Amino acid sequence: MFRMVITLFITVLLLSACSSKDFAYSGESDNWKADLKVHQSSGFEKQELILIFQGEDVESIGPITYNVNSVGSFGGTRDKLQENGSIEDYSEANPTNAQVSEHTEVEVTVEWNGKTETFKLTKK
Repeated sequence: MFRMVITLFITVLLLSACSSKDFAYSGESDNWKADLKVHQSSGFEKQELILIFQGEDVESIGPITYNVNSVGSFGGTRDKLQENGSIEDYSEANPTNAQVSEHTEVEVTVEWNGKTETFKLTKK
């Protein structure tokens, strides 16, 4: 009986440690579109951001500062966009950091060429 209880406990522990969750958020402003994918596994979390300029003259954009605000925040500065008008970035967090949940509000702020836009991302 004792072995069965220990085996059951270890099985439950392993199953909970291997569980993973994925969330996707999307939103846009007049000039920008953002997609944020969140992957959580074994207490770690990775957030992947794709930020896309929706205008025509991609080469005129720069430098760009962006910030993703949710449970925590991450962002950066780039001198210019990629050829396709996008920026890709990611953030990783360990179990001691707060993590995104299904009800987390996400907001993106982008500054470029003396302009600023802030917009919300909604869960898909």
